[in-house]
Amino acid sequence: MQLLTLRSVLVASDMGATSVPALETAAALARLADARLHLLHVAEAEIPGGEARLREQARELAKEPRPATARVIVGAPAETIVADAEEVEADVIVLGPHRRWVSGPGALGSTAAEVIHISPFPCLIAVGRLSLPLHRVVVPTDLSEAARGALAVALSWASALRPPGGEAELVVLHVHPEASDSSTAEENLRAEVERARADTPGAARVRVREALVPGDDPAAEILRRAEEGGADLLVMGTRGAAREDSPFGSVSAVVARETPRPLLLVPPAVWSEVGA
Repeated sequence: MQLLTLRSVLVASDMGATSVPALETAAALARLADARLHLLHVAEAEIPGGEARLREQARELAKEPRPATARVIVGAPAETIVADAEEVEADVIVLGPHRRWVSGPGALGSTAAEVIHISPFPCLIAVGRLSLPLHRVVVPTDLSEAARGALAVALSWASALRPPGGEAELVVLHVHPEASDSSTAEENLRAEVERARADTPGAARVRVREALVPGDDPAAEILRRAEEGGADLLVMGTRGAAREDSPFGSVSAVVARETPRPLLLVPPAVWSEVGA
C-alpha cells in the first residue's frame, strides 16, 4: 500500500472559541507535513469582511503557515464542508466538536457528526489541540475490514508525524468478550498486525504494541486505555450508516462523544481503497 500523505489540510471554523483547537491542530499538521492549509467558515448569510476575519483568526492562533485559501461560503454546513474538501483535494478535514450545536450530552455536535457520515475524507475531531509530533497513537480494532483500514492509516500517520529522527508507538487495541478464548483472540490480533505491517512496508520507525483487553463494553475500555496510556491520537474506522441513531458505528460514536483526545475517523472510501 502507498502511504497516505498530507498535502492539503482543510479546517472548518465557526470563528469562535470552539474552533481554536481545530485551527491550531490544522496549522500544526500543515506545518509539520509541509502541506497546504485551507480555512472554511460556513455561514447562514453573507458576512461582510468574513474572509479577512477568518485569516485574522488564523494569524493570531497559528502564525504560520499562512493559509492557501480562506473562504466564507453560504450553505448547508456539512455538505458545504465536504464539497470544499473535494475542491481543495483535502487529505484530512479538521473539525471542532461544535458544542454550540449540541442538543444532548457529549462533545460531538450534529454538524461534525453529519460531516463524518457523508465525508469520503478522513475527519480529525479536535476536541483539544493535537500534540505533535506524535509519540503514541492508539488504534482500536475489532478485526473488521473497517478497523483494518484504520490500522493502515494509523501506521501511515504515526510514521509520517513521528518525532524527527525518533520513533512513534502505535498501540493496536483489541477488546474481546470476557467469556471468549483469549488465546484465539491473541492469535487473531497478532495476525492482523502482521498483515498491516506487510501491507504498509513504508511505515518506518513505528514501534507497534499489541494490547489484548477483556471486556464486554468496547467503547469504555477504549476510552479508559487511551487515557491511561496518554494517547496523542485515537484512530478508528467508520462503517457508514450503521444505525439510525449512530451514523458512523456505535462504538465509534460513543468514543467520539466521550473522548477528550483528538480522534481521527477513517471512512469507508479511505479504508476500501487501502484494502484494495
